[in-house]
Amino acid sequence: MIGSSFQKKVWAELQKISIGKTCCYSDVAQAIKRPAAVRALARANGANQLAIIIPCHRVINANGDIGGYGGGIARKRCLLSHERLYEKG
Repeated sequence: MIGSSFQKKVWAELQKISIGKTCCYSDVAQAIKRPAAVRALARANGANQLAIIIPCHRVINANGDIGGYGGGIARKRCLLSHERLYEKG
């Protein structure tokens, strides 16, 4: 992974989000003990070059909206839907 120490910290935290689960940007910011860094976290999330391995698609907006995704909103919805089915077995 090529990135700043902050980006690597964000990406490591994203890898802890279980298949079929989502969390919001502020949850991730709290988890890395940088609660005011939500915008920087969103940029780090967008800079992720290893989609799926580092599941940036599992991060959604605090209001429950799906938010953005470099691969497009339709792909993000598809990934989340697929993971929820997988989780149910």
